[in-house]
Amino acid sequence: MLSKQSIRKEVTIYLEGELISKEEMLEISKDFSEGELKHFRKILQQGGKIRVQNSLFEIKRKEYKFRNSRGDYESPAIIKKPEE
Repeated sequence: MLSKQSIRKEVTIYLEGELISKEEMLEISKDFSEGELKHFRKILQQGGKIRVQNSLFEIKRKEYKFRNSRGDYESPAIIKKPEE
């Protein structure tokens, strides 16, 4: 079973296209196997789609800071004006 702490505030979960609450997700996760829980937690961290027990979950994450391909936070781009 998932814990309340595993579902962060920047994560939204959709079940078959319908937005579900954190409490509903905790109830559904009680029936997951250990392997399904492990995979679901991974998708919670990175976002994406996963099918568990014939139910399609879509996890969307809202990141407040942008990351580059190495996973580091991007610094704001500084645009320099060309010298005349």
